[in-house]
Amino acid sequence: MKTAATWFKGWRMKRNFVRLVENTEPRLLLDVGYPPEVVEARLRTPFWKF
Repeated sequence: MKTAATWFKGWRMKRNFVRLVENTEPRLLLDVGYPPEVVEARLRTPFWKF
C-alpha cells in the first residue's frame, strides 16, 4: 500500500507542475525560480522519479 501511495504522490506532483506550467506565463515562472532549463528538465522527468 505504501508503494501505491508513493506512486500516486509522484503522479500528483507531476500533474500539478504540468498544470502550473501550462497556466502561467514564462516570465512569472522565472520570477518564482523556474528558469526554462529547470522547467524542461522537470517535464522530462518521469512521474515516479519526480
